[in-house]
Amino acid sequence: MNIAPERIAALLPQTQCQQCGYSGCTPYAQALSRGEAMINLCTPGGQTVIDDLAKLLHLPILQPADPQRAAQPKSIAYIDETECIGCTACIRACPVDAIIGATKQMHSVIQSECTGCELCIPPCPVDCIHLQPVEDKWLPRSHILSNDCTDERFAAAKQAQMRYQHRSERLERLQHQKNAHLQASRKKTESISAPNSAPTTSNRNINPADLIAKAMQRAQTQQVHRSVPDNQQNFHHQQIAKAQQQAAYRRAVRQLKYGTEQEKATALDWLQEYKKQQQLE
Repeated sequence: MNIAPERIAALLPQTQCQQCGYSGCTPYAQALSRGEAMINLCTPGGQTVIDDLAKLLHLPILQPADPQRAAQPKSIAYIDETECIGCTACIRACPVDAIIGATKQMHSVIQSECTGCELCIPPCPVDCIHLQPVEDKWLPRSHILSNDCTDERFAAAKQAQMRYQHRSERLERLQHQKNAHLQASRKKTESISAPNSAPTTSNRNINPADLIAKAMQRAQTQQVHRSVPDNQQNFHHQQIAKAQQQAAYRRAVRQLKYGTEQEKATALDWLQEYKKQQQLE
């Protein structure tokens, strides 16, 4: 018996975390509907979701694929604002628009909307995003119980799904506006560059030597003005490299204190090499 993907997706937490190996909750539900995925891959849903999926799909109940991770408490992302460089990588990664900020400006997490998906952590170039455990059983916190949604779990999933849909619609709208702008610019360029049917009197009186002189003067002027942005770009790259090195140092210190034996050994080697480089400088 085939179960509609919509019925399966309704049981998932809608965090879009991709920890199941699929790009979101809907693709995972579609794979389950086709019988191509196991029912124990949803880490945020844990045993509760596994039990419901087993009942709906008439399959044996399984243990979570990653029991240790599934047993961990829910966590919310936190950005160390003193280390944030405003690169917007985390904003682009968040599937529910739970991070606010702008380019080269400090970023912050909307904690009531964070689903704890962890997708913002890998893209961060300076390792300034951390997870804070919370007592909530289901995220996000901003869900509202109503007559048609009296269960905290499904209220949270509904809120996360709504935020994800709004983000998808916003990105689609921006892409449409961008495509329209590019198309308008292309038409304008084509109309300007279209050859005239007949040369005008002014064109016949143009001196080629004057054109060459003006072109050389314009090229020299552009070369002078171009040096300023290049310097700014180099400075920006230096700042990012410095922030990344500081992030690597913090990561090594953290692994040396809390990591596995192999991570501690690797961190110790890195810190020793880092100390040598600092002494040489």
